[in-house]
Amino acid sequence: MTTEGFQNLDGVKVVEKNENSVTLEFIVPAASPYYDGHFPGFPILPAVAQIEVVLRFAAEHYRTGIDVSEIKRIKFSSLIQPDKLHILRIEKTEKKLLFKVHSPGGETVYSSGTIIVRESL
Repeated sequence: MTTEGFQNLDGVKVVEKNENSVTLEFIVPAASPYYDGHFPGFPILPAVAQIEVVLRFAAEHYRTGIDVSEIKRIKFSSLIQPDKLHILRIEKTEKKLLFKVHSPGGETVYSSGTIIVRESL
């Protein structure tokens, strides 16, 4: 997997991949524009940036554009701070992307949810 298009992320690495799912490691560096204004002295990754990261990885892995119809059951459980390794798992069904962002050991879940897409993936 290339990191082209992911200039705001470091250390992108595919950990596991098959037809219906992908698991990736990534780091959002402190210098990323994602943290601009969120918040001086205590940077956290905004929810909208987390969704963008999920959609960008999904589009690259499945080699298709993702046309979002709806976002359901989304939960932001812990704050994502810069320069830390994160794991993203994306599973697809015909019209859904299920995702979870967690720590490398799995002890902390940062966010999870279901994204409904308009077309079959």
